[in-house]
Amino acid sequence: MRRLMIACVAAALAGCASMADQLQGSLVPPAGMGYAVFSMTVRTYQPEHASANVYWYGLDNSASGVASANFGTDSIFGEAGSSPAIGKLQLLTLPAGRYQLARASGSWSDAGSRDWSGIFGMHQRQASFRLDKPFEVKAGETVYLGEVRFNLDNLPDLTLGDARQRDYAHMQRVWKVPSLGNIRAAPYSGTIPRGN
Repeated sequence: MRRLMIACVAAALAGCASMADQLQGSLVPPAGMGYAVFSMTVRTYQPEHASANVYWYGLDNSASGVASANFGTDSIFGEAGSSPAIGKLQLLTLPAGRYQLARASGSWSDAGSRDWSGIFGMHQRQASFRLDKPFEVKAGETVYLGEVRFNLDNLPDLTLGDARQRDYAHMQRVWKVPSLGNIRAAPYSGTIPRGN
């Protein structure tokens, strides 16, 4: 188990190191582009068997994509001395324009539940959520959209909130970006039930 934990931390840091290499100490996007940053975290009994996706698309252009998190391997490292959060800090590089976080989906294993035959065991569960959350990306700017927290249990939902303190610390410590002065904070808030 300890070897698995060490391997997971090493993999997470390797992925973050490549983000640090990509950004080269600055959150100044390429010409005509902007960045959108948000975190994906989870609350579930077995995060090692959980993953999630957030789907987005352009309102002014045909751009679209998906941000994914594997909660068994991804971590967000906040301030020094704090425990890492289970999740992933996402960075989207987008042409200036209007966009929307359209929907999200989560997948997790539920140990101890009964399947259709009445047998207890590990069962894979899924939930989808309609987001419809617009945001704007301006050229040369980074917009922070906050945290998308997947609460994956018997009554799954999503919580949207402001995790700026932790997420900004991750950008500074792991992405190696010392100055965060060009970030425009526009975090969402609220709770979104399953399948709305």
